[in-house]
Amino acid sequence: MSISSIEEFREHFRKIENDPRFVAEMMKLAFANDLVRLLEARGLKRTELAEKLGTNRGYITRILNTEYNLSIETMAKIALALDAQVTLSMRPRQMPSSVAVVPARAAHRRIPRNEFVASDKPARRRPRKP
Repeated sequence: MSISSIEEFREHFRKIENDPRFVAEMMKLAFANDLVRLLEARGLKRTELAEKLGTNRGYITRILNTEYNLSIETMAKIALALDAQVTLSMRPRQMPSSVAVVPARAAHRRIPRNEFVASDKPARRRPRKP
């Protein structure tokens, strides 16, 4: 491979790694990989997971083949069915070692006792139609 070919490849890869579709695909692959490892660790088959989710084995296979753009809710359902949790985080890609990451300071304010924090609020439920 010539030097120009290597540089062309690197440039092409830089473009791809900044494409949201590529990043999303990598995230789906990571989830599918974690799912396979968890199924193996739990000694479960795809059919058993499908039964827990109330779906069929083909659906699980399509998830593992990253054919679906999974919602966070679907990921949560799968995790709960496996007695696991999904962790979603965002952090800088690469930072020079000389740069220290300092978390932003939260504004300090008193929360009145009767004020709910978002996670404490009961979910709104719509009345069911008869």
